[in-house]
Amino acid sequence: MAKKTIILMGTLIALGTAGAFAYASSEKKHENDAIAELAKTKVSLSQAISVAEQHVSGKASRASLEDEHGRLVYNVEVASAKKVMDVKVDSTNGKVISAKPDKADAEHEGQEEDGG
Repeated sequence: MAKKTIILMGTLIALGTAGAFAYASSEKKHENDAIAELAKTKVSLSQAISVAEQHVSGKASRASLEDEHGRLVYNVEVASAKKVMDVKVDSTNGKVISAKPDKADAEHEGQEEDGG
């Protein structure tokens, strides 16, 4: 009976250890993916922020690197005196891809106009 318990405990420990290694490996892979994506960029985050701020004549409040349909772009939220804009900057050439009013701000303004 004691032998069966020892074998069962050994098996459970082995399975737990294997699961922990698999989880750690997947976490490491995710970190490596982010590093690999960052290595593909030719424009730094600070350069993208500067381009977006100049394009909208405002101040950046948030920025991130995102994969959009296989293309890495910086998404920069820029606030000006009149509105908040979402500016997308190409990570390889630093050009503005698009500049649109921030959806959350546009929805909020619509609620105020409706009396919300």
